[in-house]
Amino acid sequence: MALGASWRALGASAIGHDHVRREQPLQDAVAAVAAPRPAVAVCDGAGSAPRSHEGAQAAVRAFRVAVAAMEPLLADALDADISRDYAEDLWRFAAGWIVRALAAAREEAAREGTGRAEDYAFTFAGAVAGRTRTGFVQVGDGALCVLSRGGWCGLVFEPEKGDYANTTHFVEPGTAEADAHLARTLPTADIAGILAMSDGPAVRMLDLVRGQPAPVVARMIGDCASGELDRAALLHYLTGPRWFDDPRGGDDKSIAILARAHGRREERA
Repeated sequence: MALGASWRALGASAIGHDHVRREQPLQDAVAAVAAPRPAVAVCDGAGSAPRSHEGAQAAVRAFRVAVAAMEPLLADALDADISRDYAEDLWRFAAGWIVRALAAAREEAAREGTGRAEDYAFTFAGAVAGRTRTGFVQVGDGALCVLSRGGWCGLVFEPEKGDYANTTHFVEPGTAEADAHLARTLPTADIAGILAMSDGPAVRMLDLVRGQPAPVVARMIGDCASGELDRAALLHYLTGPRWFDDPRGGDDKSIAILARAHGRREERA
């Protein structure tokens, strides 16, 4: 069976009401691909950078190109039956090149547009699935959540600060070389699904005290796996009244999900 046949992918972004009020554009962008190589990415443009929405959009395009172009390396790192340490080394090498590709996309966007490269700043959180291992890479204050096949749900990377406010890192030239990105792998056989988010939804989708996903994360991954969650329903969640009722809920919001596909749940009585 083809690798992508066992996964469902779903992603959406929604502008925050604070951005609407300030007449700012949607500064997030997402990629969610089930085949041929399952992968998700969320890029969050810096609120203070006037063209960060263009940088985020360029970055998700560059991510998809990089995943396709690096397929031989990804197959070695994520599909092959090799030792954990060797797989980690290969993935860290691949993740560094993914980050470099995103940084190059930011620089190219600045050259083709107006302003400085800093005006296109964005954070990044992404994952690439393989037959044996799944690779994760993050720069900045997004979040990567994983649901295990045993039902445990947690963060792939610990927050850099106690209140999940690691907002200091953006993708830029030198990010990979300076080790300003996080990279690791987990066994694919243990994973039921992955959810990547920008920091906008984190105020309600993470327990900010304990640094753990809220129950809604596991539910979303499960509903994506069964086919009950589609893009319209995901957008409905991201634009619902819950965000207007929360004083922290005015930021842009992006979610991208990879979930192991299984049959639609039986209708409830």
